[in-house]
Amino acid sequence: MRAVLDTNVLVAGLRSQRGASHELLNLLRAGQRTLVLSNTVLGEYHEILHREAEALGLSHTDADAYLDVLCALAERRTLATAWQPAAADPDDEAFVQLAREAQVEYLVAHNVNDVAGAGQFGVRVVRPADFLSAVRKTV
Repeated sequence: MRAVLDTNVLVAGLRSQRGASHELLNLLRAGQRTLVLSNTVLGEYHEILHREAEALGLSHTDADAYLDVLCALAERRTLATAWQPAAADPDDEAFVQLAREAQVEYLVAHNVNDVAGAGQFGVRVVRPADFLSAVRKTV
């Protein structure tokens, strides 16, 4: 099961060791699910993790090490340059584009309305708890 994660899921999972976002990150680290990444999405992760590092209890070195682990575990994709906007929030376009081009099953986000445009491409836009429910049904 392949998925694209919005940055808010990554931050929520690092902020608290409780909840669906953290459990989802644990599944990814254990190699039980596949995170799909592009350079654009990784750049967004990098920017936000470094900006929020102190609040997340991370040093900048820790943030980089965490991103290195995600990259090592992820399926990496190069995005096409042409794109037609489909997200309510322009900052979320990279996630919708990646989900579409990689033909993932899921785009996981807390702000599902902002990335709901991915649904027109056959991508299920779900919150972390809903993704975990789907995962449990496949086990």
